[in-house]
Amino acid sequence: MPWPFRSMTDDRGRRETADTQKRSSPMHSLFRGGTVAAVALGIVIAPVAGAAQQPVRSVTLEEAIRLALERDPAAVAAEEAVATARANHLEARGALLPSVNLSSSYSNSSNQRFDQATGQLVSESYAAQAQASYELFGGGRRLAQLRRTSAGLAAADAAYRAQRFQTILATTEAYYNAVAAAELVRAAAQRLERARQQLAFAQTRLEVGTATRSDVLRAELEVGRAELALVEAEAGERNARLRLGRQIGVQGEVEPAVVTLPEAAPPRPPLEELVAEAVSRSPSVLAAQADRQEARAARLAAYTSYIPSVRATGGYDWFAYQFPPNERSWSLRITASVPLFNGFQREAAVARAAASERIAEARARDAELAARVAVEAAARQIDAAERRVEIARRGIELAREDLRVQEERYQIGNATILDLQASQVALAEAEIEWVNARQELGISVARLEAVLGRRLEP
Repeated sequence: MPWPFRSMTDDRGRRETADTQKRSSPMHSLFRGGTVAAVALGIVIAPVAGAAQQPVRSVTLEEAIRLALERDPAAVAAEEAVATARANHLEARGALLPSVNLSSSYSNSSNQRFDQATGQLVSESYAAQAQASYELFGGGRRLAQLRRTSAGLAAADAAYRAQRFQTILATTEAYYNAVAAAELVRAAAQRLERARQQLAFAQTRLEVGTATRSDVLRAELEVGRAELALVEAEAGERNARLRLGRQIGVQGEVEPAVVTLPEAAPPRPPLEELVAEAVSRSPSVLAAQADRQEARAARLAAYTSYIPSVRATGGYDWFAYQFPPNERSWSLRITASVPLFNGFQREAAVARAAASERIAEARARDAELAARVAVEAAARQIDAAERRVEIARRGIELAREDLRVQEERYQIGNATILDLQASQVALAEAEIEWVNARQELGISVARLEAVLGRRLEP
């Protein structure tokens, strides 16, 4: 804001300034000339350096989430785990079908043999075979394996869904951190501008004799602090942009396209309904329950190793010493296998499967408790964040009004520079609190959405 006392300089002050400029030493003149040259050189070099900088990519929150789901290693690993589980399930389904093999062979030897059909010595032979095999009875082994792979596929799907929302949460946090960092830079720049205005006004009051040298020194000190705060805010913004770029798999800095933080949370059901929904539908709970079902199916499948199996195998053969082979034969074989003892391998497998099932059951119970705690904590964090936003909004209004009053009192000499700087610092802190409160609100909403496994519609 313009300061009314800036132009109040008497003729004596202007004459003293002119005499001082006339008595400048040659070294001072050289320094001034070097400064002008350096500034001119900087003006010439700055566009070149700016042209060499890479453009910063700008993304919206939806674009950042989409890129993160495509490139985040954890999300990619969970997606590929689903593909692997689907392949295992397909293999288990194929075990219910018979296996069919076709084979052929050709042989040639330096030792001739006698062919009884033709009465000649031959060294070549040709053969072909078609064979089919099917397990007539396996004690439910194939069905148990099918149930196990089906449960494994459901577990992989649930784990992938849980990982998706964890990736969305991490991306949302990185995005809001970048947005908050940009707002902190703007707040630091405004603080620096106010500090420079206060320094100019203090210098004007010193020239007219209504302030002391201490006022100017304290104003200069506040300018230095504001400059340091701006440097730290800019460094924090660059770090936040780099972390956002890494989260979405983009090299270099990435800036948010929307540089505003939410000021209110979307409507949500009562806490009791949120808890019930989280216990029944939370991705982490569903994943733990699917793991428990898979472990139970694996334990049942382990018991089938005690049951005998019966397999039927049939084949049709062609053989001759001349091509094409014209001698034909068929075969049929039924094989029964009774496992009696295999070095306690079956017992060990059953024990391991039972232990895995108990662990899965414990994790499923813990997942339900964790979901209950997480949804309650997230809901209460949202309530606290909304209250904090309201307090911060009121605080920044009060701090701005307090600074305006102190500026007017300082202009008429009813306040000291310390009073003015205290109001300046209070406004800077209120601006930071305003940014942090809205940032925490947005992240709290994202945490609740991650627990529930769905977006909160506005």
